[in-house]
Amino acid sequence: MGKKQKPIKCKKCSNTFEVGSDEDKKTRNKEWTMVAPMPDKDGNVTITLMATWSCSNCGKTIRGSAGKTKGDFGGKSRSEQIADLLNSGAEFKLSDFATTLKVNEENLEKILSVMIKKGQADGKIAKGKYIPN
Repeated sequence: MGKKQKPIKCKKCSNTFEVGSDEDKKTRNKEWTMVAPMPDKDGNVTITLMATWSCSNCGKTIRGSAGKTKGDFGGKSRSEQIADLLNSGAEFKLSDFATTLKVNEENLEKILSVMIKKGQADGKIAKGKYIPN
């Protein structure tokens, strides 16, 4: 489960209310989204819904986060891309696939070597290529 949303609190009079409550719905003025500039390691981008409210006690404008979500704009994660290519049964150059994944060729070779040793990949690495059995 995700993290619980923090309550919205007025800095002037300390009035608090939960996002999604009746008070939130009555006092919300404006909404907009903020998109994180960098995706996480799985290629997902965090999208934050920002909002402003008018305090029901003192009338002060409160600005804060009304929620967060992950958007999948990066396509498949690197591990999914590696699994898909290995499952295809095709021979491939490590240098080409490393460029596609945006990783170092040496690191990709280490990853594939570990996967072969663990039995997650059925093939071998020779002369800069992955050759399936």
